[in-house]
Amino acid sequence: MDLTETQKNAVEELHKRFKNDVSQEVYEDTLMFYKFLKARNFNLNQAESMLRKHLTWRKVLQIDTIQTDYKPPEVCDKYLSQNFLGYDKEGSPLYMSAIGNTDSRGIFRSANKLDILKSCLQVVEAGIHQTKLQSKKLGKPVTQCVYIYDMDKFTLAKATDRYSLEHFMIAVNMFQDNYPELLKTIYVINASAYFTVAFPIIKAILANSIIGKMKIFGYDGWKEELLKTIDAAVLPVIYGGTRTDPDGNPQCNTIINWAGSVPEHYYLTKNTEKFAGKDDVKKVVIPRQSKFEVKVEVKQPGSILEWEFEAQCYDIGFQILLEQSNHHNESEITEIIPMNKFETEYEPIKGRLKCKDQGIYVLVFDNTYSWFNSKEIFYRSRVVNT
Repeated sequence: MDLTETQKNAVEELHKRFKNDVSQEVYEDTLMFYKFLKARNFNLNQAESMLRKHLTWRKVLQIDTIQTDYKPPEVCDKYLSQNFLGYDKEGSPLYMSAIGNTDSRGIFRSANKLDILKSCLQVVEAGIHQTKLQSKKLGKPVTQCVYIYDMDKFTLAKATDRYSLEHFMIAVNMFQDNYPELLKTIYVINASAYFTVAFPIIKAILANSIIGKMKIFGYDGWKEELLKTIDAAVLPVIYGGTRTDPDGNPQCNTIINWAGSVPEHYYLTKNTEKFAGKDDVKKVVIPRQSKFEVKVEVKQPGSILEWEFEAQCYDIGFQILLEQSNHHNESEITEIIPMNKFETEYEPIKGRLKCKDQGIYVLVFDNTYSWFNSKEIFYRSRVVNT
């Protein structure tokens, strides 16, 4: 990295501040410290605060194991358009999304917000993994990804759907806060007049660094622009390249999920009784300003702890702690997953954790923040030995 002496010193200092707070693998990722510093104009205290929030966020959503331990709902697999096409001419991973043809409202009616978010983050993390593989393969640092957002078939209804826009903006903020300097270029293509209705709302929260990497096109001129940085063999014929399906289809349906309308049979309805009637599900009423703990003993390191819970209404805080005895036979508590609020709008929240250590894992349901409402919670948990 071409850094000034002051910037090098900042990277070194931020490194030191996290020496005892992260794993050795994370500590040795100098590029990560640089990215968070750059995102905060090399202001050390602001970068440290941003990075600490990021590390907490990763623990809450279990990002470190999202590639191996998380399985998206079928509706997200079939109707979220997230496609890896290959690499640009410099070796950066290339992704394409048919946003215009995506039924965002239908997806939000068919899966809970946490599953939709994790489905998207799984692809983001896959892109980061690809950059690391490319760096080793090419013998040079590859640190960013290229995205093509196809707005074809973007309607006025989609452009003005407040619910979808609000959640898209939440996702944008989350991306900016946790993946600084990951974006290389964003190509927005086939942007119609309806796109200009929604974009000013989104642009208002975008960082200038992201806006500067965006190239927005209507229905003309973008094919030539794509071919400047992406080989024709990588791009489907409909995008100006030479790539087709084995049967000659220029849309490349074998590699591109074109999304489309979500069938109504995927739609969810709130049905707490359905979950409450399952095997091993227990019920608890947590009074206002109170907590409830479920203790699960894990005897074998490497075991999988699984949990599932649903609130009949409102939201509930959730956290996982590890209780162990030290050499003096005293109890020590370690936070495994930080406290976070969850809504069970349509379906129960499901999670699983690979337990590195044996001990008592404590599932904490937190209602201490509620001044008025008790919470009726249905839950179950189990340990699976691997």
